[in-house]
Amino acid sequence: MGFNMPAQMMPVWGALKNAFEQGRFPQMLLLDGPAGIGKKLLATELAKMLCEHSSELVIWLTPIDGKAEDRDTPAKIDSKVTELSQKFIQNPFHIGYITESAIISVGMVLHLLQNFTLKAGGNRAVIITNTDLMNEEAANKLLKTFEEVPPNTYFILTANSRYSLLPTVRSRSTCFSVPFLSNEELAKVLATYGYSSASDDILDFAAGSAGKAMFAIDSDYSSLKEKISEYANYALKGDVSSAILCAQSLDKSINTVAFFLEGLAIYLLKIKQGHHMHNVHFLLQAMLAKKFTAEHAIQNMALRLAQPH
Repeated sequence: MGFNMPAQMMPVWGALKNAFEQGRFPQMLLLDGPAGIGKKLLATELAKMLCEHSSELVIWLTPIDGKAEDRDTPAKIDSKVTELSQKFIQNPFHIGYITESAIISVGMVLHLLQNFTLKAGGNRAVIITNTDLMNEEAANKLLKTFEEVPPNTYFILTANSRYSLLPTVRSRSTCFSVPFLSNEELAKVLATYGYSSASDDILDFAAGSAGKAMFAIDSDYSSLKEKISEYANYALKGDVSSAILCAQSLDKSINTVAFFLEGLAIYLLKIKQGHHMHNVHFLLQAMLAKKFTAEHAIQNMALRLAQPH
């Protein structure tokens, strides 16, 4: 095994390697678990194993952000997917390459399916990352292929949660959950990809996700932590306007605000305000489901903190 597989992944890797050696590898495999824990690393290594003696290249399908015209031709799709897949190969833990506006569209799926008009010259592996960002029309377009997967073709899907996928996609997949990393393994991953060791604060924030630790190091988590503290203290005193004002300088992307809310949850527990945790959880889930904008989530959380318990 010529790659650094974190110890927590070894049971999943071992089970799937054993299935491959016995000719039982699933043609539809779903790897799920929180962002930044190494699902893409596992998917890449499994695809390499499947195609080791094949003339076929591993096929990638990744969400693309931007406007519809950024993915309206096969050439544009190929260019962007190639760019992203190379980034994932270089660092499969990083979580900043795909934004909340990214999507796998029906046009992208139709382009993918054209690969199957030609007979495979050996095993063919298709990695579909962040499958939870596939819209319903695109997922439905794939269903027929998922129902009758072409010979020697293996789909490896990744998602933050299997339950965010259409039940029809989920039911056709063999599902494995990829576990969180231990702090020891997380430190090894950071060192492997050129990151400095993480402080205890960052390890608490990362909660077993190397990708989140990388984000925290890249984005100066100490500054974010100070902003969280200031925001919470204003809001808990009932000064909602000042709380919202101090958060104005935050980047209003969903990723950044999600990390702000997660950091807030850690801070509230430390100051014994854990009864607000259900509010943080509700707003985080609502924002990720796009029922709240990032800005509205910050405003709403300040109002909830200000309410007497």
